[in-house]
Amino acid sequence: MEVANPRYTAGEIEEKEIDRIPDMKGNVKEVMNIEGMVVPLGMIRSGHIPDMRENVKKIRHMKCRDDDIFLCAYMRSGTHWVWEITNMLTTGKLEYLTRPKEAAMLEFNYPEEFDEIPSRRTLNTHLPIRLLPTEVKDKKLKVIFVQRNPKDVIVSSYHFLKKAKMTPFEGTFEEYFTIFTTLGILVNWFDYTLEAEEAVKGRELDIHVIYYEELKKDPIPAIKSLSEFLGTACDDTFIAKIAELCSFKGMEKASENVKEMEKFMFESDLMKAHYRKGEIGDWKNMMTVAQSEHFDEVFADRMKNSSFKFDFSE
Repeated sequence: MEVANPRYTAGEIEEKEIDRIPDMKGNVKEVMNIEGMVVPLGMIRSGHIPDMRENVKKIRHMKCRDDDIFLCAYMRSGTHWVWEITNMLTTGKLEYLTRPKEAAMLEFNYPEEFDEIPSRRTLNTHLPIRLLPTEVKDKKLKVIFVQRNPKDVIVSSYHFLKKAKMTPFEGTFEEYFTIFTTLGILVNWFDYTLEAEEAVKGRELDIHVIYYEELKKDPIPAIKSLSEFLGTACDDTFIAKIAELCSFKGMEKASENVKEMEKFMFESDLMKAHYRKGEIGDWKNMMTVAQSEHFDEVFADRMKNSSFKFDFSE
């Protein structure tokens, strides 16, 4: 793959590290298994992000500040949204940060690159909970876990990845639906979510769970609860203003007019895809009845012991 202005150089990839998986069209996709994640070779070779083979190890051992916050979510679950809200709460300023979320994303940077971010840092990731720095547990750092109903995650991630430059998805929605419900993207949604739930139940980490749908339907109580978890002294008037600024339209406008994307030019076109609709229940416009029923069966089986409650309505 030819890459324009790569930021990083990948290490040598040996043949024994490559797995070849046939897709639904008979084509073969080259991937690597990195800490239980199925990572397309394009993500390693592109140079847009650090070599994940090296970086997941560096992330595990990175030094954290005592007031760091880690925002965890499966892709397309509301990471941008909650990240912006969290930064307003911690800075006490009703302003969008000029740096994009990607500048504070674990898998998009080496840990030392976060040194320039002033405290209180909110670092975000789509990596599984188990790959967080060990100091998150040791120092009892705050972890925010964002949940969104997986049917909307499927539809949103499909549209998003169709525009991706590192590893664009070129198949149909039907093909993507099958991949999502079996393998997942990097990691299976069910595995990712159940692993996080184990951390919540076991009190391994200081975790606050926030639901996309609750934040969408009634943002002020959701933001107030988050503020209390983080220990920020924000009154109701301030929180109401955050809710207004971090509406879908406000976030979309900030993405276009405020964010400085020089380091992440490969994301510039993709940024527009971050704000497609943001609605609850958009899956109904994409999934067939058969697909919905099949997913319900898989969901009922995989999540039968889960206490997480998802809102598929609207």
